[in-house]
Amino acid sequence: MFVRMRESKGFTLVELMIVVAIIGILAAVAVPYYQRYIQRSRLASLVLPGIHTIQTNVGCYYSQNSNFPAPADLAQMAADANSTYFGVSVAGTVLTFSLNKEGNATSPLYALRGQNLLVTVLTDSTGMVKAWSYSGDLATSLGIEGVE
Repeated sequence: MFVRMRESKGFTLVELMIVVAIIGILAAVAVPYYQRYIQRSRLASLVLPGIHTIQTNVGCYYSQNSNFPAPADLAQMAADANSTYFGVSVAGTVLTFSLNKEGNATSPLYALRGQNLLVTVLTDSTGMVKAWSYSGDLATSLGIEGVE
């Protein structure tokens, strides 16, 4: 009997090209999500602890004095926190955290430089600090908008 010489022993070029195209499409979708995840984790480890320290200090100050801190007091609170990667300013009940614009491409927050995070103090009818609301271009780009 004759053995068939045309038995399938591998993939055709077309099949390999289809697989490569599918992997390329998946990578094109996955890479932006991965980069956003990395940016959020860096923000969480480098910026949010300093912001939470300032939030705690503002809450304590407000509970003792029944008003929000003056810019000089806020500057002292920012000095107490690790504010290496951001600057802070106050306007009424809104704290604006601005990521530093300087730095080079190797800085961990280089991709987010110059963006702002607005943190608004939400109080109840008695004036007690009830929650904090996050907004601004940084909150929008990283998906952390809303009330904490």
